[in-house]
Amino acid sequence: MWTLLSRKLICMIKNCSIRRFALLPTADNSVDPKVMFELKKHLRTQRLLLKDGPTCLQVECRLCDNISGGDAYVNKRTGLFLCPTCDMKKNVADVLPLYEKKSRGDAKFKTVDYKTKFTNLQPVLQSVCDQLGIKGLKSTDLEYLGTEYEPSLNALRFPLRNVTNKDVGEKILYLSDKTEETIENYNQSGLLLCNADHKTTRVVLVSNIMDFIVLIMQRLSNTAIACLPYGLKSLPQECLPCLEKFKSVVFWFDFDTANWDAAKNFSKKLDDKRCFFIRPTDTEPSAFEAHKKRYNLQHILDKATPICHKSITTFSALKNDILSELQNIEKVNGVKWKRYPILNKILKGHRKGELTILTGPTGSGKTTFMSEYSLDLALQGVSTLWGSFEIRNCRLAATLLRQFVGYSLEDKLNEFEYWTNAFEKYPLYFMTFHGQQPLKLVMEAVEHAQYIHDISHVIIDNLQFMMGTSFTQKSDKFWEQDSIISAFRSFATKSNVHVTLVMHPRKERAEEDLTTSSVFGTAKATQEADNVLIIQDKRLTSLRGKKYLQIVKNRYSGDLGIMPLEFDKESLSYSISNRKKKSSSS
Repeated sequence: MWTLLSRKLICMIKNCSIRRFALLPTADNSVDPKVMFELKKHLRTQRLLLKDGPTCLQVECRLCDNISGGDAYVNKRTGLFLCPTCDMKKNVADVLPLYEKKSRGDAKFKTVDYKTKFTNLQPVLQSVCDQLGIKGLKSTDLEYLGTEYEPSLNALRFPLRNVTNKDVGEKILYLSDKTEETIENYNQSGLLLCNADHKTTRVVLVSNIMDFIVLIMQRLSNTAIACLPYGLKSLPQECLPCLEKFKSVVFWFDFDTANWDAAKNFSKKLDDKRCFFIRPTDTEPSAFEAHKKRYNLQHILDKATPICHKSITTFSALKNDILSELQNIEKVNGVKWKRYPILNKILKGHRKGELTILTGPTGSGKTTFMSEYSLDLALQGVSTLWGSFEIRNCRLAATLLRQFVGYSLEDKLNEFEYWTNAFEKYPLYFMTFHGQQPLKLVMEAVEHAQYIHDISHVIIDNLQFMMGTSFTQKSDKFWEQDSIISAFRSFATKSNVHVTLVMHPRKERAEEDLTTSSVFGTAKATQEADNVLIIQDKRLTSLRGKKYLQIVKNRYSGDLGIMPLEFDKESLSYSISNRKKKSSSS
């Protein structure tokens, strides 16, 4: 049974068409500067169109079947060659020979149409507009956007379009509860974009349809309005060409401090020098809330401040940041765990930009605990990248799936498709490294994942296994470990990503409790870390001994404490809620 289950998991992992359950390749994913230089050289030699934009190079496509061809976009960071005309996505190194030979390729690429839920689309009537609760909204406003209505679902369809204005998907707004859903073509993505003529120089980015509609109603001069396809979860690089022509990009998100983090991450993709942000405060809420309170939206928009600051030298420059944190203190505390309420009391939450160290004796369940710890966060939308250097990805994925389901699927293979389809929707990614790897190669993959998939949590399990054992002197190993920790500490701070490092402890007596000084290597690991978690396993020394998680360092609030760990073998879970469910059912 296990063999059959493992084979199915391997097939699921290798299926790269799954957007949120993909493996990151081990090779360097950033474009080689020499390749970009050669492409520019040949384009200039052949006098072909070349526009160097903030994020992409705009070139004539040589993969299109037609002679005239269309414009393609090459991402300057990743080297992705994207042609919206022929729906082609390739690495720029693969298309460079076509430009060198002055020949055209054959774009035999079949577009997979997105699956729409609508079967009886109708024009939008005024009665439908009234359900949105937006004062002054008329049916002509929605018709202008190409919106259609499905009576059976009581939902509105908004078309998502790429840079060539071709439909590549749709964003659905259910009127009953105002929830949204996005459906797109395979390997493509687009935006809800309005008022984007050739004279427009500014675009306002919002995260939901309600804000989008309110801003469209304002008829702002020289300003386009765009709605992100997946809200604040991610900004696909396929959307970047749609925003190339704008000189300034303004982020106007919900009243939520966490959205400031998303704005900073998105600004790195869009060239932060042209990005502006409306700070969420009581007087500057989201566009929909501002409209309800009858605020002047044009006045709020004019107060947008640059994201990129060369320096901050005065308290007044920080005042708005402090106010925003005080008004959103729960969001500042971080994402709360649902399976570990005790962690919420001690650590307050899982925050971006921090470094966490987890250690414990060999065989104490560090990986099993960390998999459920990360699963809890991923189920709440925290995009997670796993770097499992000691355990195969298939085994790790099987553990995560079992913790997700709550029981083993070995004897219930008829449920496998149902549960895996549900699990694939969550933002979990896996690096394909195994064993000793160079730090540079690992960091390139991590930085690539953060750029492409907007990763906010990176897990390295474990750090010593990644380093290997090929050292003749202990000092060399300590020096390398310190270098790795410094690299991840710097990455966490600069990229605003939470990094968790699983590490082995020093060899000590089994009867002694582990402390911060028990972490293998020098003191740099615990000094750099914001949080240090230790699994204490007293079962190794006493018949009635217990296992518990001890928080020995907490830089954010200073609170320390312990969390009992009782293992449920059926679900591979340490969760208190799972134990309660099991006891109640029995």
